[in-house]
Amino acid sequence: MTSVSGAEKHLLDLLPAAKKLGINCELICICPIKNRTSLLEYCSEMERNAVKTTLFTASSKISYINLARKIAGYIKSNNIQAVHSHLFSADLIVVLVKKLYLKNLITLSTKHGYEEEYLIQYGLGNKKIRNNFYYYISKYVINNTTHNLAVSRSLSRLYVHLRLGKKQMPYIHHGIKLQPPVEKSVRIDENPKILTVGRLSVIKGHTYLIQALPEIIKAFPSIKVILVGDGPLKTDLINEATSLQVIDHIKFAGFAKPEDYSQECQVMILPSLFESFGLVYIESFALKIPVIAFDAEAGNEIIENNETGILVPKGDVSALAEKIIYLLSSSSERERISANAYNEYVSYYNVARMAKETADWYREIIAV
Repeated sequence: MTSVSGAEKHLLDLLPAAKKLGINCELICICPIKNRTSLLEYCSEMERNAVKTTLFTASSKISYINLARKIAGYIKSNNIQAVHSHLFSADLIVVLVKKLYLKNLITLSTKHGYEEEYLIQYGLGNKKIRNNFYYYISKYVINNTTHNLAVSRSLSRLYVHLRLGKKQMPYIHHGIKLQPPVEKSVRIDENPKILTVGRLSVIKGHTYLIQALPEIIKAFPSIKVILVGDGPLKTDLINEATSLQVIDHIKFAGFAKPEDYSQECQVMILPSLFESFGLVYIESFALKIPVIAFDAEAGNEIIENNETGILVPKGDVSALAEKIIYLLSSSSERERISANAYNEYVSYYNVARMAKETADWYREIIAV
């Protein structure tokens, strides 16, 4: 853990809800020593939600064995039956705890993703397996973890494709808890705004939205695109937007919450090539902002096309521009889709359902 991102937010929703269902759980945070200060508030927030939280730090990856020894001591002294790890480093450390110190420990792991470089090539259609260091460590971790879980059916299938498991692991979709959205004011369709949220990296597909802008501008000359997020591709995206003469239509907003901009935007565009799950899809549902996304995993697992969002063939810039223009041109269609999506969030993508499914999974495995 180096910062508070998707998995950390997931635990902040899940653990307090699981405790209310009778699951006796606490949190161990593991982070590089340089990131300790930035995670103290996160740990305090967990404590305020009645989840006991302990922070362990590591000076380097070489210290993983020493860290495993310390965590094993903590587990033993607190009579902990099972450990549920999240993310790659934590998975490896927990396996070391079991292999070196606590042979009878029940270990569980939630898979939130895979190596981004591979996911990019996979999302672009090249599914050849990369037998690199990350792959072999992943295989070792999975084979030495008692029970594995995925955050989506798409990710579960990916692990089978990678031959990291003989059968699909079970999955539990995320649920979130957001404040009810403020009813949106009257929208001016002649001067619309588009929102997109995500790390500025190749896999998020921002380049396709930028390439679609010249066509969109013909229909909406005053269009504004708000890009929420930061990342390694920012300079490249600025250069591309400048080359296409659309830079004046784009605001690079940096890190922010989707709700900071959702009230002023008509449409959420999510052109990711692959998502292990994609919290921003269901955050959009909860905020009543209609989504246009590529027909890619796991977005097409979450979105029902033309009902809770609109799916566009992956990488098809012309189709993306066409659907954006279509949705911006029809307030009634935006309202219909966002209402359907909000109902899906309320009925399924909520914390209560996620916590119950997780608690049931725990009870199948151990006596809690």
